Amino acid sequence: MERPLTWTVHPAKRRPQDAALAAMVILTSAWAIMVGLGSALLAVIAIVLLVVAITPFLAPTHYVLDDERLRERRLFVTRTRPWSELHRLEVGKTAAFVSPYRARRWLDRYRGIVVLLPEGDARAAVVAQLRARVAA
Repeated sequence: MERPLTWTVHPAKRRPQDAALAAMVILTSAWAIMVGLGSALLAVIAIVLLVVAITPFLAPTHYVLDDERLRERRLFVTRTRPWSELHRLEVGKTAAFVSPYRARRWLDRYRGIVVLLPEGDARAAVVAQLRARVAA
């Protein structure tokens, strides 16, 4: 059994200027709703909805690549896919996409997993393991 690869990626920590921009947009939107509609309740609902929408950016994501599966955990949600179900890999600059479909499909967005790659030397090891595990 090979030792599993584990790493954590936190996009908001990597890009604090984007986190600050997101906070400004959220607060400005809440202020506009408060002033325009005069409703504190709607302003709070807007804040909650916008924060939930950008949770993948704000929350750290933990990944584990072992012999049997790819596992992604963010806050209270864990997504797991066995290697036998994954058939396509697309590697980008900061992320890789693994899909259960051999060709692109509209369901990729819902069925595939975006793997945020670690920085530095660990990136090459993760990409190599993904390429070795994803069935062609």
